Amino acid sequence: MNASAFSAVVVAWNSADALRDCVASLRVGEGAAGQRVEIVVVDNGSSDGSAERARELGVDVVVENPVNAGYGVAAAQGMARASASWALLLNPDVVVDRAFVGALAAAAEGAPDDVATLVPDVRFASDRSVVNTRGLDVDRAGVPSDVDGGQRAGGRVRGREVFGGSSGACLLRMDAVRRVGGVEPVFFAYGEDVDLAWQLRRAGYRALLVPEAIAYHEGSASMGGESPMKAFLVARSRRLLFGLDGPHTLSARLTRTLVEIGHASVMTVLGAGAAPLLGRFDALRARRYVRFVRRARAVAGARHEPELTGLRPLGEALRRKLAAVRETRR
Repeated sequence: MNASAFSAVVVAWNSADALRDCVASLRVGEGAAGQRVEIVVVDNGSSDGSAERARELGVDVVVENPVNAGYGVAAAQGMARASASWALLLNPDVVVDRAFVGALAAAAEGAPDDVATLVPDVRFASDRSVVNTRGLDVDRAGVPSDVDGGQRAGGRVRGREVFGGSSGACLLRMDAVRRVGGVEPVFFAYGEDVDLAWQLRRAGYRALLVPEAIAYHEGSASMGGESPMKAFLVARSRRLLFGLDGPHTLSARLTRTLVEIGHASVMTVLGAGAAPLLGRFDALRARRYVRFVRRARAVAGARHEPELTGLRPLGEALRRKLAAVRETRR
């Protein structure tokens, strides 16, 4: 168990209690697989002793930021300190199944060169029979969603190709991530995983679901599932994502507008107030930077525009949103 099968990068923000269970589950997985996992914790200016807790747990690397630099920046810091050729992005409120480490290590060892992302089967911790995410999907309008999100997890699940992996739990090939420029720092939180998935797809890489790797995610443990702050950041990130990656046809723009009105309405009813609207307005402040990044990416080299799925009905998108809210309330 000397060489690491992969590195695990955990970004913590007031996550001291959650870190204990997260790290413990990885250690159990190590023992079951006979594979070592290097654990890197990046503390984003926590006030609850998260960095101290990480040291007490004996993780390999602790990075302390004096302020909350945002998820994207912290994840990039963690991946820069990771020594393995694959790095697992893992939220601190995720607990992995006993077979998780072995399943991902085996998948990484046998992955073809064009596979940059390995995606676990993530269930809700509040109800382990309900799927949280099995990867990311993006429809023809550029609207992202979680594969099988909100569905019952029963039955045999086959490994298959998906658009990308959620940063809550996904294994990334570091050479591929560096090739596309890493995590885009304009995303303070949320949406950076969809953008990274898009860049990897454009560079010709694929993402595969590994159904034997099962994890359980509490969801919004640090920020709260219905907090105005989360609603603000999600709305801001979605607007940035559409600017960077979304198709700019009229039909795509109209579809996204309808979906965003629906999402904002749900969050407002749940108590977020004007936060979704304010988040979208705040994204406009970065519009010149977004245009610059989009142009820079266009001239960086050959691109393979990924195949997108058909448009989902607005009611289906809202159903998934409400299912996620229901699980995080438990």
